[in-house]
Amino acid sequence: MKTAPDRLRLALVSPRYAAGAAGGAENLIQQWAEKLAERGHEIEVLTTCAKNHFTWENQFPPGPGRVGGVRVTRFPVNHRDTVTHQRVQDRIAQAKALTLDEEEAWLDNGVTSDGLIHYLEENSSRFDTVIFAPYLFGLTYRGVAAVPEKAVLVPCLHNEPFAYLKTTEKLFSAARAVFFNTPGERDLAHSLFTIPREKSRVVGMGVEPPEEINPRRFTRKYGIRRPFIFYAGRREEGKNTPLLIEYFRLLQSIHDPAPQLDLVLAGSGPITVPGRAGRFVIDAGFLEEQQKWNAYGAAWAFCQPSINESFSIVLLESWLAGKPALVNERCPVTLSHCRLSGGGLWFRDYYEFEECVLYLLENPELAAAMGEAGREYVRKNYSWKAIIGKLETNLGEIRDRR
Repeated sequence: MKTAPDRLRLALVSPRYAAGAAGGAENLIQQWAEKLAERGHEIEVLTTCAKNHFTWENQFPPGPGRVGGVRVTRFPVNHRDTVTHQRVQDRIAQAKALTLDEEEAWLDNGVTSDGLIHYLEENSSRFDTVIFAPYLFGLTYRGVAAVPEKAVLVPCLHNEPFAYLKTTEKLFSAARAVFFNTPGERDLAHSLFTIPREKSRVVGMGVEPPEEINPRRFTRKYGIRRPFIFYAGRREEGKNTPLLIEYFRLLQSIHDPAPQLDLVLAGSGPITVPGRAGRFVIDAGFLEEQQKWNAYGAAWAFCQPSINESFSIVLLESWLAGKPALVNERCPVTLSHCRLSGGGLWFRDYYEFEECVLYLLENPELAAAMGEAGREYVRKNYSWKAIIGKLETNLGEIRDRR
């Protein structure tokens, strides 16, 4: 990439970095760090020694190193009182009233690092701006509080119980600026908090396909002979993977004859395919990047059942492979993507899911047109050329207005 004319000095803070099976926020931070470093900006990533996002054990050695050409400094995760964390989290899920102290105890016993916060305080003069993502961690909450005048929050916000906490509102208020991934995420935040317009920016992440996509390589490897709906991502309750499996099981069991269609799941996580669904659900497991793109190319359609999305990289990737999408109407972000692009349909319950699938099966030309509309939407709005320029412009304006 060409070197940018105005050099920025940036720290990017994330609970994990280059730790494998990255979530959307971690992926975004890594992509931003690498793309900005390629542009000639001075970049340092600050993260923890954790690798596993369930246990948060310190597995990487602390200290500086390099990943993908970027300086990365790791710090140990604080001792976590998991009993306190789970007790408060259960109360949050039940929408019970909490004091500010209880909310902060939940954050502090989630993931934070005193060493990282101290490093920020001692070295803040080295950075024009410090970028924090996502919102849901004590590391972000304490980090923004340590350097509020330089803090840019990338919340990756979902419509979930944690979004309604006093600490979340306090975090949004403390940050100098908030960068959203999509207009839908921004609109959700503005419905929850009072955010001055000059603090609120929509940036996002660039999404681009590889040079080649080989669908036949994927179908041959897994012995797939029928059209299939594809899901890629974390296999967790929070991503609605069990819901998608159950909806597809019902679709196959209710209709006689059953639709000539399979469901292929890819990704890592605790959710496995139940035996009763094994006849029509194919578990591809964790796919390397090229394998994943080959699967997009081979798919008949892509389904994103999650309601907890602030961007949905996999949805945009599937559109770049020209596939129509099915998304959960209860997710403002993916619903907004579909409405703006014309690239897919949305469902609220099983009956609407069934109607969407059958409608696309009966109208293959329309399904193909939706896939092409999605492709154009991503090319126009989420190419790296468009995103990196927008990111640099916004970061430069924030630095210069201080």
